Amino acid sequence: MTKCPSDRLLASAVLACLLAGPAMAADDPAKPPMVGPSFWKISQLYELCTSQHQTDRAHCEGFITGVASTLQNEQISRVRVCIPKGTSSNDVVQKVVWYLREKADADDMKMAAVSLIGPLLPVLYNCTPGQQPKFSP
Repeated sequence: MTKCPSDRLLASAVLACLLAGPAMAADDPAKPPMVGPSFWKISQLYELCTSQHQTDRAHCEGFITGVASTLQNEQISRVRVCIPKGTSSNDVVQKVVWYLREKADADDMKMAAVSLIGPLLPVLYNCTPGQQPKFSP
């Protein structure tokens, strides 16, 4: 299957944002950048999302919106998310944070962040309300 040039551009932009994140954290002199493994656990993502530091919250927002943007693209995602028009990235982040605070258990918090956020977004923003999210072949 041939990818559209705009798909490559989207994937490149998401990757650039994720790679630039650690450098941007240095902008907040009151807090050293988060150093850790390349792939965040849910507990680390939750810590970033609920931090008092703007740079941490920006990392959280970038991660969650990057996953959401990827899932909105039908050429690279087996299950899509349908985020309503007018929904801000902060709205999406707050919905995910609510889920992590209210529904996630101790085992969930140990998972790789993308392993929980990826399947969670199609449930929170289901394209077929009242039914299970539909996976494409």
